[in-house]
Amino acid sequence: MDKNIEYGTYGDNFDMYKDPMFNPIAQYEQACMYYKYMTAQMEYKIKCKEYDKLCKSDSGRRIE
Repeated sequence: MDKNIEYGTYGDNFDMYKDPMFNPIAQYEQACMYYKYMTAQMEYKIKCKEYDKLCKSDSGRRIE
């Protein structure tokens, strides 16, 4: 490959969007994955609280 003196050693191969910091599609995908992770964590916490309430309310009853 030829060196492009005008742009230095990168030449025409330097593409800013190859870096995930500047790639809007990669940022969108990362945001979606983070959102799914956070919603899963919130659902888990809610289910744990519901389970605790269920166990506390059943602790007074005895099944024989």
